[in-house]
Amino acid sequence: LVSGGIAGATGVLVGHAFDTMKVQAQLGGASPAAAPSTAPLPQRILALYRGILPPLLTTGAVRAVYFAIFENVKLGLGAPPGDTAPLQTVLLAAGVTGCSVAPLTQPFVALKIWQQANGGTLAAASAAMWSRGRVFHVFGLHAGLETVGSMVYLGACQRRGEGSREKSPGSLSTTAACQQACTSA
Repeated sequence: LVSGGIAGATGVLVGHAFDTMKVQAQLGGASPAAAPSTAPLPQRILALYRGILPPLLTTGAVRAVYFAIFENVKLGLGAPPGDTAPLQTVLLAAGVTGCSVAPLTQPFVALKIWQQANGGTLAAASAAMWSRGRVFHVFGLHAGLETVGSMVYLGACQRRGEGSREKSPGSLSTTAACQQACTSA
């Protein structure tokens, strides 16, 4: 949980500014929440981190739930505990994991994007989104992306784990390979 939280927080801190620039580009340029180009540099940099709180506060818990679901689905599909499952089992378990985690992550993703686009406090953004029914309005797309993303991520970790076992004795489960990749990146 600690490793996942640290890895997740690092990923959020590094990637959030780029994500904000992507959201602003998708909106057709700078959003109303962006700092004007005449603003001092620190203010422009801080504007890139608007909306960071939801993903930053939830990343550790979400990763813990993510891997717990994944490992339990793998076990339910007949994979031995602590061992690497066949790739098709990993992909199926990963798909189920992505679909299962999507309802948990959608409100936080929606809040982050709302703040990136519109600014404001977390409380104001949350109230505005719930009153307008914007929390789950693109849930199907989000669930699809979570599912495919989980399959690619965990499938790649499975392949990485297989490569590690070929080079050294001992078993490296898919979850261990993913956690090792997260903490060494």
